Amino acid sequence: MKGNMKEYQSSQLAGIVGISVATVRKYAQYMEKAGYTFIRNESGHRIFLDEHILLFKEFNGLSKSGTTSLGHIANTLTTKYKELEFEKNVENEKRIGSEAASDTTLIDKGSEHKIALTDEQYTTLMAKLDRLATLDDIVEQLDQQKEFNKMLMGQLEQQQKYIEQRLDKRDSQLIESMRNSMDQRQAMIEAAVAKTPKNKWWEFWKL
Repeated sequence: MKGNMKEYQSSQLAGIVGISVATVRKYAQYMEKAGYTFIRNESGHRIFLDEHILLFKEFNGLSKSGTTSLGHIANTLTTKYKELEFEKNVENEKRIGSEAASDTTLIDKGSEHKIALTDEQYTTLMAKLDRLATLDDIVEQLDQQKEFNKMLMGQLEQQQKYIEQRLDKRDSQLIESMRNSMDQRQAMIEAAVAKTPKNKWWEFWKL
């Protein structure tokens, strides 16, 4: 780790910056796509340092302005913080070089092998980090798909309720219309019967 800097997990950084853990992950993914590298622990989770507090606060502030895309913000901040990191490394190398100038100890033959081994380990680690970044993208896409499916199911349920209500209303209207029609026909029949002349019983013999 860098010096004695304090390490933070995503949830801790989110609390300090004032954003959600999901937002921390999203900003970090954009930064990594832009070429920025975060340290990860043995489980593959990102480890954040003190310098990242300012980075994420700046990212969040630019994001809230809404004047540019997250990708452009990530590219700008990656360039800026890489330059700052380079300047720090140059200063550290100058300091270490001045401290080691008086040291005349020769590098033993085994050191070259150690350096080569370290480079190989670094390459392997970077390959693992790339795979982890891809897994993060897949997890985010799955989360988004789940949210979309949930929203779609809600819309389908609302549509089903609407259809059922419409059918119930249509059936009620149909029954009411049939009842009115039957009442009207019954009234017509009764009126027709009332207008029919009624003969007395002895007049039937005349028929």
